[in-house]
Amino acid sequence: MGLLHRLYARAAPEVWETETRLLHALRLVRRPVAVQWIVTSACDLHCPHCYSSAGKRTPGELSTEEAKRLIVDELVALGRPTLVLAGGELLLRRDIPEIIAYACEQGLEWAMHTHGGHVPKFRSLLARHPPSLAAISLDGERAQHDLFRGKVGSFDAALAAIRVLKETGCREVVAGTTVTRQSADRVADMFPVVAASGADSWGLHLFAPEGRGAEHMALFPTPEQLRRVAAFARRKRAVFHVELCNEWGSAGADDRYYRDQPFLCGAGRISCVIGASGEVLPCTTTDLGESEGNLRERPLRDIWARGFTRFRQRGQGVCSDGKECWLQSRNGNGCREQAFGGGARRAG
Repeated sequence: MGLLHRLYARAAPEVWETETRLLHALRLVRRPVAVQWIVTSACDLHCPHCYSSAGKRTPGELSTEEAKRLIVDELVALGRPTLVLAGGELLLRRDIPEIIAYACEQGLEWAMHTHGGHVPKFRSLLARHPPSLAAISLDGERAQHDLFRGKVGSFDAALAAIRVLKETGCREVVAGTTVTRQSADRVADMFPVVAASGADSWGLHLFAPEGRGAEHMALFPTPEQLRRVAAFARRKRAVFHVELCNEWGSAGADDRYYRDQPFLCGAGRISCVIGASGEVLPCTTTDLGESEGNLRERPLRDIWARGFTRFRQRGQGVCSDGKECWLQSRNGNGCREQAFGGGARRAG
């Protein structure tokens, strides 16, 4: 969710609050700022925190023509929000060059989230159609990262991907680190690695018990670790572009010390996620009970306009207050007060 947060955080939350409530009362809706598509569940890594339980391809994944017609063409009709491509591992999908080329021909800006292992093979594609934003997973120093990702060499591949993306014209490359109980006390050791990697910024994610992560609840950091990592990020922003990603929730009055824009959970408000088989979800959950509809049954513009009501009306608890990360809250993991203390409480 790091990329979605980067994209929708650029829309000022206070403006969104006022305008969206008014538009909803008039039975109108703002266009999304970003839409993420899980292009495939296939992945050649096996990470314990994976929100999509990636590994094998999901039966019934959208075809090339469905991707063009049901996603790209619909995003054009929705005012051309940024298309975020993720997985699984998006570069394992054979038709991804064709889909990216088609999206760019239709005037869409695109972003990507990848483990990096296959990026060099797509150098020419990335040079022709560079993403505006790319996130590369970097979850520790070499041994730590390779162990977490389950594949020797994945650390070096991530660093190589950062270099290729910068060389081919990507405007912003984000090194994305997921903070877990095992890695939290070693985040400081990562700083010189990230600073020397060529990445433009560093996004500190927080483990969320979605997908395969639900099988590894012990990965969630302790309250003491949350406080230490948040304090570390606050200090390092003075010398490098470090941001706490949306899984942390709002720091309230202190948000300016942790991120570029005040936090507002974008799930169903400013962004949504399309699953590999066409389900439209508020965020990166694998719980299809949260789906607002399937693209094969209803157009995306209709689902966006008529769905997500619980996120756009007051009085819907964690869905509508926007101060907590919805993914964390739905799993009982609201943690912003643990991480930020008094600043979070002042958020109201």
